[in-house]
Amino acid sequence: MVSEKVEKKREEKPKKKRLRIQGAAWRRLDNTAKLFAAVSGEDLSSVFRISAVLKEKVDPELLQRALVRILPEFENFRVKLRKGFFWYYFETNNRNPGVEEEQSAPCRFIDPHRGARFPFRVSYYGCRINFEVFHGLTDGLGALRFASRLTEHYLELVKKLPIVVQEREFSPLREDDYLRHYRKLPHRHYNSRPAIAIQGEFLPFDQMAVLQGTIEVSALKTECRKVGVSITKYLAAVLLWAIIQTETDGKTLKRPVALNLPVNLRSFFESETLANFFAVVNISWAAGKAPEALEEVIASVSRQMDEQIVKDRLEETISYNVSNEKKWYVRAIPLFVKHLAMQLIFLHTSRAHTMTFSNIGPAQVREELKDSIEGFQLLVGASPKQRMKCGAVAYDGKLCLSFTSAMAENRLPEFFFHFLEEKGIRVERESNGITDTKHDKGRYPVIAQDRERVRRAVRGFYVSLVLVSLLAGLTNLATYHRIPFKWSLLTAGAAAYVAMTLRFSVMRHASLAGTLVRQSLGIQAILLLIDALTGLRGWSVDYAIPCVTLFEVAAVLLMMLVNRMNWQSYFMYQITITFLSFVPLIFWKIGWTHHPRLTVLAAGVSVAALAATVILGDRSVKRELKRRFHV
Repeated sequence: MVSEKVEKKREEKPKKKRLRIQGAAWRRLDNTAKLFAAVSGEDLSSVFRISAVLKEKVDPELLQRALVRILPEFENFRVKLRKGFFWYYFETNNRNPGVEEEQSAPCRFIDPHRGARFPFRVSYYGCRINFEVFHGLTDGLGALRFASRLTEHYLELVKKLPIVVQEREFSPLREDDYLRHYRKLPHRHYNSRPAIAIQGEFLPFDQMAVLQGTIEVSALKTECRKVGVSITKYLAAVLLWAIIQTETDGKTLKRPVALNLPVNLRSFFESETLANFFAVVNISWAAGKAPEALEEVIASVSRQMDEQIVKDRLEETISYNVSNEKKWYVRAIPLFVKHLAMQLIFLHTSRAHTMTFSNIGPAQVREELKDSIEGFQLLVGASPKQRMKCGAVAYDGKLCLSFTSAMAENRLPEFFFHFLEEKGIRVERESNGITDTKHDKGRYPVIAQDRERVRRAVRGFYVSLVLVSLLAGLTNLATYHRIPFKWSLLTAGAAAYVAMTLRFSVMRHASLAGTLVRQSLGIQAILLLIDALTGLRGWSVDYAIPCVTLFEVAAVLLMMLVNRMNWQSYFMYQITITFLSFVPLIFWKIGWTHHPRLTVLAAGVSVAALAATVILGDRSVKRELKRRFHV
């Protein structure tokens, strides 16, 4: 126990030992995180949210202090996502994350290039504290623990209670528990047969509908006891029944109806990790004759869960997932190729379920703080690729079921909640007002920014560049007999350069060094194109391109000097520039270069700068190479 005064002083004047070099330590992503890192983007965020709904309005200043205070307990969350040559990895992040007022749709993509670049976001709105996290960092259990502790720390500050400091939850160097429990077993592939998809009109890109229902756990248990199944089995069966009744004719199913059900592996294997450690099972009703009553679905769901959610079957799932990662030829494939392959595999396998249902169990907080909390909520990000999801979390005798949807219709969740009410289970509804204004309690923000309009504008700009290039080509062709010069190629090159700048620098909020390398490559290509179209006199390869290379070398060295605490983050760009500096030497070899002095000088300076970095960097360079090229 420490007093609030002492704790506040500690926040204002952190100890010197906390001032470590940015990115000094790193760790590999766990088996599941590697998939999330590859497939995530604006159209598939892989972000979920756990919210604590308080009984009083949130004070943002106290929430910020609580967030800074909690991080030492969760060292594995103090990271940023980085890209290596073969895999993504997490690197330590010694910045302090900030809190922000919620102003957009829940579970939006967490851009690793924005802000402090933490793979999570803490926001507030009214009486609600939101913890949104990239699924590559942790799963539902880890996020629930973080959100619960954050809420406890905040309430300690509000109530001016003694501060309870816990030990760190786990070591940053703890190995991947998927690998720790891996055993080589016969392979069992995921079901990839397409399931029924929820139909309807899509919402705009910047919107996601939320419809929640809060029910008494005791009433739900009473109904579950009548049919002899657990809460998760009962809710999964009712969800399948609701899908069949709302998305089919209720008589014949052309495709199976399937739920993607995450399973906490800590219940079956020894593990204390807060990183990802879960598996998914497919619970379905097969294509063909539809069930005539809910009891048929309950019996089928109960049988499937009893068969699949056992240690032996889960070990087979771990074995299949990890075995792919351990294959030497998979590990040796460059990341950009893995990116494409994993995205295709993910899209193929994700067709096998209609929606996801995740029940993370009860949220726990200290007894003396319970009266200040109304409840907890779990929102799982939906998108056009994964149209609807349902998350469940319990607190203080109540269960909150949250449907998130990229669709403009509410027929499925409305049927689901209405069915529970018919069974005598009272449902208290709440929505974010996107598709259901009746149950909007004003506890979600009105989205002001139309991001879909921005996306349409960008796409329109790309189309206009293509049209301008085509028009220039046609005009050039029509007037070539009078002006025998292929000037339209210059126009097309300039348009491509503008598009590249917009796509890879502006829209991605790329790092300064990355922007420098990409822009320089574009400039060099345009210079070479101009030279080629004007007779290839060689001025581009003799002088212009080597000068651009020298500028790149100097610029990266300057960035390293300015940002000495994080200089190693520029090392890969320096390697790239050094390799590219040898391209003009190839031009010399094939006879394009006639005055090679500047070309040789640029290559020599690049190599010398890289060698100096390696010598002066010593162990830091070795660490950077190890994490960037780990397989």
